[in-house]
Amino acid sequence: MKTLVISDLHIGSKGCKTDEILELLKDESYLRYILVGDIIDGWLFQKYKKFSYQHTKVIRRLLKLSKDKEIIWISGNHDEFLRKYTPIELGNIKVVDEFIENGIWFCHGDKYDGIIKMHWLGMLGSIGYDMALWINRWYNRYRTWRGLPYHSISQQIKEGVKVATTYVNDFEVTAIKMAQKHNCYGVICGHIHQPADRIIDGAHYLNSGDWVENLTAVLLDNQNKFTIFKL
Repeated sequence: MKTLVISDLHIGSKGCKTDEILELLKDESYLRYILVGDIIDGWLFQKYKKFSYQHTKVIRRLLKLSKDKEIIWISGNHDEFLRKYTPIELGNIKVVDEFIENGIWFCHGDKYDGIIKMHWLGMLGSIGYDMALWINRWYNRYRTWRGLPYHSISQQIKEGVKVATTYVNDFEVTAIKMAQKHNCYGVICGHIHQPADRIIDGAHYLNSGDWVENLTAVLLDNQNKFTIFKL
């Protein structure tokens, strides 16, 4: 079944690439969509109390697709409000915490991130990252005006944080170990905004990336082969 796997849209955040997401969702050839967490940024919604018009368009588009397409929505740490109700079915939208199919374990991944387990620190980081994205946007407008190449401040900050915390928990290896505990040979997750397609300890690790900076997703084609693609 042709399936699109996407994560970390962060609808409601300043960094959400709404135009690009809407362009991606124009393709109706997919029979199924698996949303691997952090689709809505509930943490930032608590702060701003509203969605912009463009953010609302993305939500409406997903709801329209759900009328005749299957959608599996896996909760993440930013849309963790869903976990109070999972599992639940809303029409063709199935909301779950994790999903297993054909030896592949689908999860967001936040439960295996040592930093996110400290909830208050994760929320602080989310607000700081959102501010960094705002600064990044204006900084690169200035660089474009000066004829300089794009430079991601926010990605540099996130990479610095990742380096500082890898000694505590290697996210990718942990995800593979947890997949094996679920008797699966592979895992598809999101959370860390780093698209990847790797074999680790003989198991397949795929990360669908994000729609804040990388604009990547995972495609499951009709031959049951997974590939990462970038818009």
